[in-house]
Amino acid sequence: MNERYVVLGVAPARREWFSRVGRWANEAALPVEFVKCISVGEVQSRLESGRPFSALLIDSSTNGLDRDLLELAASLGCSPIIVDQGLVDRDWSELGARAVIPERFDIGELRAVLESYANSIQKATASVSMRMFGRPGAEAVATGDRGSVRDRGNVIAITGAGGMGTSLLAMAIAQGLAGRHDERLPLALVDMALRSSQAMLHDTRDVVPGLLEFIDSHRLGVPQADEVTASIHSFPERGYDLLLGLRNERDWVSISGRALSAGWTSLLTRYRTVVCDITGDFDGAEETGSEDIEDRNRLARMAARQADVIAVVGVPGAWGVHHTVRTILALSEIGVSCQRILPVINHAPRQPKSRAGIGSAIRDLTKTRLADADSLCSPIFVQTRRGLEATLRDGDPLPKALTEDLASGLHALLDLSAPIEIDLTSVPEPVAIVPGSLGTWSEDD
Repeated sequence: MNERYVVLGVAPARREWFSRVGRWANEAALPVEFVKCISVGEVQSRLESGRPFSALLIDSSTNGLDRDLLELAASLGCSPIIVDQGLVDRDWSELGARAVIPERFDIGELRAVLESYANSIQKATASVSMRMFGRPGAEAVATGDRGSVRDRGNVIAITGAGGMGTSLLAMAIAQGLAGRHDERLPLALVDMALRSSQAMLHDTRDVVPGLLEFIDSHRLGVPQADEVTASIHSFPERGYDLLLGLRNERDWVSISGRALSAGWTSLLTRYRTVVCDITGDFDGAEETGSEDIEDRNRLARMAARQADVIAVVGVPGAWGVHHTVRTILALSEIGVSCQRILPVINHAPRQPKSRAGIGSAIRDLTKTRLADADSLCSPIFVQTRRGLEATLRDGDPLPKALTEDLASGLHALLDLSAPIEIDLTSVPEPVAIVPGSLGTWSEDD
């Protein structure tokens, strides 16, 4: 036969179908080269080796089977095919499988699946030069763009250098926006900072479940609404729900990019507005040459690129203005428009002259580096509020004087970022062009 398939296979020990496929391959009953793997780690290494593979046959009870593995295989031209044991009811196609066959398949069924869903080695070889090896599509999956889930909910990100009061203002923004919401349209505050603070600020006592548990629940499918709610804490006195963050800064290594993407979509499906508290570090592989740094900053990069509005928190003085401008420039480097950035100056001075000086300094410093700096919004100034420690300790809502100004400024920017609707009924009729009025044409032209 002219066609030949190179098939990866992985299954727990002593799976009968695994031996059966190996026997068919050895006897040339199928035009298949069967590459047996003992673990998911070996599968990943072989996929990333650069050698083309037609398909991946993987047992449904294999440890480490998740959407990351299936999408990695598919992105490299290797069709993931699940050999279903029938032990769990799971939507394998939603996880990225191209096909599902029962455990007791015969040679004809396997041939039909390969002919329908896998490329022969000749075809795979022709396409191998067109793909990039390593971890293809990781940035696209982990960050996406605003259009992919834009119609499901607003996203507001709050970021800034350490010590600016970013997490407290994220609480204030969430509470202020919740007060403007219809009760039927819930709002969520999500702690996505590497050094998370929302559990402490909300005095939750328990630090689980949190972001890791929420993301992990999307690793093998999309959980039901009640399962999503089980990972989220409710604060009705403040008007929003809270998804706790990482328990340790190093826990970012446990985050799966594709499961994070699925969880993010789940949040925006459930909540009308998602407010994200993120770290002000957005470097990735393109800027640093390090995939590890990109993975470390995956949460911040995704939220920033998806956000309709990003509040950049700073403080007065040379140090505060310097770090505010630095954060704005970092956001611009990953493609965030200045039109979506709102500077917020915490512990602001009362004097109008001092406030104007801060605003001028931010504009002047950004104009020298950014072409669209003119579209940067004027800062919102937040004065120091006394008694916040006692308010947090008692679990009371934050004062309205703090929350309403922030919510008003963000609402104005959300309106500006909304899609422009064109009334086709008001478009003027086309104007007829008089022949000859646009000039003449000749062979000499």
